[in-house]
Amino acid sequence: MNILTCHCLSPHGSLTTLVSRWVLMGSVVLTGLLFTATASAQITPSRSLTAGGSPVATLEEQLINRLHATTEVQGDYIRYIVKLVDEQKLEARLVVAIEQYAIRRNPQYAFPYFERALRYEAAKRGVGLPALRHYQSTAGLRR
Repeated sequence: MNILTCHCLSPHGSLTTLVSRWVLMGSVVLTGLLFTATASAQITPSRSLTAGGSPVATLEEQLINRLHATTEVQGDYIRYIVKLVDEQKLEARLVVAIEQYAIRRNPQYAFPYFERALRYEAAKRGVGLPALRHYQSTAGLRR
């Protein structure tokens, strides 16, 4: 038996097998650390249903929850969209149709698809919508 072979063998197998096991375990741990997302709740306020209250979600609540708008800026952007619907600058059925399109595109994170498609369709109808990053930088001016 060769001296190199003798030093490379262990009760668990060859040195290469042992190293590859450590590399695999290290990569699994590193992947877990890198891709661990922080959990955040939806930002819709809870509402109490009174005798005259409707159990149906409002357009704002529906958009925030179904599009997984978890940041305050995304919630503000959706409230701005709902305000445009209330002012009849955008049609509610257009907003809902684009919401459904975005959910079909990516059910886990539909918000970017919603924002992009809504800006495109609103521009075709003569309504200029800012991109979320532009909206975020001017959010203080809108309040």
